[in-house]
Amino acid sequence: MTRKHLVLAWTLFLAMLLYSSMAAALEPCHLPHLPERVECGTLEVPEDRANPAGRRITIHFARIKATAKPAAPDPLLVLAGGPGQAATDYGPLLASAFREARKRRDILLVDQRGTGRSNPLRCPMPEQEIAQGDTTAAQAALRGCLAGLDADPRHFHTEAALADFEDLRRALGYRQFSLWGGSYGTRTALMYARRYPDSVRGMVLDSVAPPNARILLSSRHAQAALERLLADCAADQGCARAFPNLAQDLDAVLALPSLGPHQAAAVPQLLRGAMYSAQHASVLPFAIHAAANGRPQPMLALYDALAGWSLEGMTFGQTLSVLCAEEAPFTHAAAMREDGAGSRFGEAYARGWRDWCQVWPAARFDAQLSAELTRAVKSDIPTLLLAGGLDPVTPPENAHLAARTLRHSRVLVADGAGHTFSGAGCAPRLIAAFLEHADPAAVDGACLAAIRRPPFVLADGQPTL
Repeated sequence: MTRKHLVLAWTLFLAMLLYSSMAAALEPCHLPHLPERVECGTLEVPEDRANPAGRRITIHFARIKATAKPAAPDPLLVLAGGPGQAATDYGPLLASAFREARKRRDILLVDQRGTGRSNPLRCPMPEQEIAQGDTTAAQAALRGCLAGLDADPRHFHTEAALADFEDLRRALGYRQFSLWGGSYGTRTALMYARRYPDSVRGMVLDSVAPPNARILLSSRHAQAALERLLADCAADQGCARAFPNLAQDLDAVLALPSLGPHQAAAVPQLLRGAMYSAQHASVLPFAIHAAANGRPQPMLALYDALAGWSLEGMTFGQTLSVLCAEEAPFTHAAAMREDGAGSRFGEAYARGWRDWCQVWPAARFDAQLSAELTRAVKSDIPTLLLAGGLDPVTPPENAHLAARTLRHSRVLVADGAGHTFSGAGCAPRLIAAFLEHADPAAVDGACLAAIRRPPFVLADGQPTL
């Protein structure tokens, strides 16, 4: 054996020792919203992937063992949405979306760098400043938070996270992952499959946000979802009787100078947020009618419920690090105008993120990686794509767009579902069936027709959320 081969063998041996000791370091733990005990572990990785000898950060993850033995060799890696959500907060999905898949597979919940316990970029969203439309004050709040962060936000982008996931796969000794991604997590899954194709056995993508579709340009989608809401109310006997002039009520609300603390320009975004969930959207006709008749409380209560869910579950600094590196630079003014034209939502949403990104340090990529951030992912990996017909941000057309270059894929649409619905109806069974054989053509999605928009809320005191 030559000296070169000896050095290489010794390096591989040390790497194997590192990975095996990491796997042995798993310890019993508990996760939020999950009563049973699971396994937790950590993995140290470079903060700056281009400087492996520099500062290191700790990635936290949990492994939930399959209920049957032996488990399938490919665990299901859950890629959280946002960007900015922590996968270890996804405990409730284990009892819904993954209850069938878990019978045969371990589930891995990894807090992506910048979220959860993985060196989180904790900056509070400047709610009041946004509600008042005060961009300067919002930017000042972000600058203040940046000064106290123990991290360089420029290294908390998706490409670095992909390398973290790959290091974890090797450390735990898995040959391949199966992937589940929701919303932004679908983009992470697609990018991981492009970067490490041999590491992926199959993918389930729920509410697809492919790299060749801009996340920030969703006003057209939100407008379509709003029109569908108005039409569904008009077609529903109870809703039509309770709110016979809902379109005029909506015009009246959008003409108000403010709604509670929210200035007029911020009000359409309350509607956008409420339509993510079909359950919340079922309250909107009642809330719109009440606000048009001088009672903003239901609409404000709906906002509070949504804000509580999103702000508690989202690490806003990480959201900015991803969007300011991977979305804002490619979201151009002409595309914003086109997206907002003829929509009640306009350009405000995209413009807001671009304004905040002016003060947030974000990664800048070379020409090759920049091109990949906007290019469709081509792959032969078996893929099941799920889309909700009521989704205001990642509608079925996004799933079909991604599927054009996924040569072994199938799109299933649940016409009565909103954003991310893997836990609804028969979806858990379909996910497990796909993962068992990795054959999208064999999955029959007809049962998704049973997922319906929840009944509209028509009066005070009616159960809603």
